[in-house]
Amino acid sequence: MKQTLFLFGRTPDLSYLELASIFPAARRISPEAAVLDDRMDFVTILAVLGGTVKVAEVVGTTVALTESTLLPYALRECKDRHITFGISGYGGIRVPIGVTPSLKKALTDRGITARFVLTKHDDSLSSVVVAKQHVTEFIVLQTGNDIMLGVTRAVQNFEDWNKRDFGRPAPDPKHGMLPPKVARMIVNIALPFVIPGEGMTKTKTLLDPFCGVGTIVAEALLRGANVIGADISPDAVDNTKKNLAWLRHEYPIISRLYSTVFVADATHIRDKLTSESVDAIVTEPYMGELIDDKKRTRLTPDRVKNTLKGLEKLYIGSLREWATLVKPGGRVVMALPAYVTPRGIMRVKNVIDRCEILGYTLLTGPIEYSRPQAIVRREFFVFEKK
Repeated sequence: MKQTLFLFGRTPDLSYLELASIFPAARRISPEAAVLDDRMDFVTILAVLGGTVKVAEVVGTTVALTESTLLPYALRECKDRHITFGISGYGGIRVPIGVTPSLKKALTDRGITARFVLTKHDDSLSSVVVAKQHVTEFIVLQTGNDIMLGVTRAVQNFEDWNKRDFGRPAPDPKHGMLPPKVARMIVNIALPFVIPGEGMTKTKTLLDPFCGVGTIVAEALLRGANVIGADISPDAVDNTKKNLAWLRHEYPIISRLYSTVFVADATHIRDKLTSESVDAIVTEPYMGELIDDKKRTRLTPDRVKNTLKGLEKLYIGSLREWATLVKPGGRVVMALPAYVTPRGIMRVKNVIDRCEILGYTLLTGPIEYSRPQAIVRREFFVFEKK
């Protein structure tokens, strides 16, 4: 059976939800990996996914990891009797210290020029190392009593992601914006409308009512959607327009797609749009005052409670407004804040409790995404319009 192995980055729960939205048959086989009983264009699918950092071809299984186990696969991967290889462990497996040099010796004994690259801090090689050093990477993944063996066929184009993160003309690092990879994941969850190779019957439309600097709408454009961005801040709208102009210059493939950005209050945005005119809404709304280390001591539970009360009103008003804009069956993917306080984590619980009354069904959530030591964490929820 042909199988494809997907290896996730730093947000494995969100990454798997993204993968399963596009490939419902994908099975999660460890916290950081999933498998699909199919083989595909590895490079194409990896260009679509934000949360998968490597795609591997499954080549076999074993019960014990030795150099003789890997040797037949290494011999197949040799080109012109040369190979640079590495072994990465997943699923809790640790590659025995002697396996890599022993495999090199076995290859050298057969007249093959072999060089190996060792992992440094983790049990696996980084995508950057695999790509830049042209490493043939053997994946070993513990699955129960067996070890799945794979060969990496494509890694994430980190230079392209970095370009969109740091190369755009109007970033806004002060406001903790979503990275493009996370934006791509939630766009794919909201609009799993393109399976590579199958095309798309109709162009979808995505709305971000809190567009900020346009990260979400940019990733939606690159996924083939028409986009609408709005924000209550004129500066944010100007920045989004600058970034989308830059994106169109850098990625001419999106030239046929429509985009518009305007100033609007998220709770009154239907004044600008017609009913049931968008297929999905994807957004990170205003999540309260930015909290840095200097303000940490001021983050008392009472203050957080008051903050969340105001945010709750904003979110409920927004969801009520958006229910008139999203087509039946359309998804709303939304980040909600979770504040870390001395009394524990505090959330806007009433938003979830009232989603049915507002016209939605909760499909998934919370799926946490946050940086280490974050005081305000993001939790993603997926709603479906009734």
